Amino acid sequence: MIQRVHVVDLHKRSATISVMNREGKEIAFIRSCYDLNNYIRTLGHEDAVVFETGLGSFYWPKRYSTQENRLKKK
Repeated sequence: MIQRVHVVDLHKRSATISVMNREGKEIAFIRSCYDLNNYIRTLGHEDAVVFETGLGSFYWPKRYSTQENRLKKK
């Protein structure tokens, strides 16, 4: 069951991330995450990632979804 939602606002060289619990309360805030790949790798089955909508709204989720599938095959 999802316990935390990681809301990601992507920028050119970094991302801003707000982490919320099931009740919608912000429990963590990361102003500048420079290695989003590594950050996502640290998440578990109780975490969900939500990307902001915008020009790259289809590119980034597809990229990380594809990367996740490659990691599972190893």
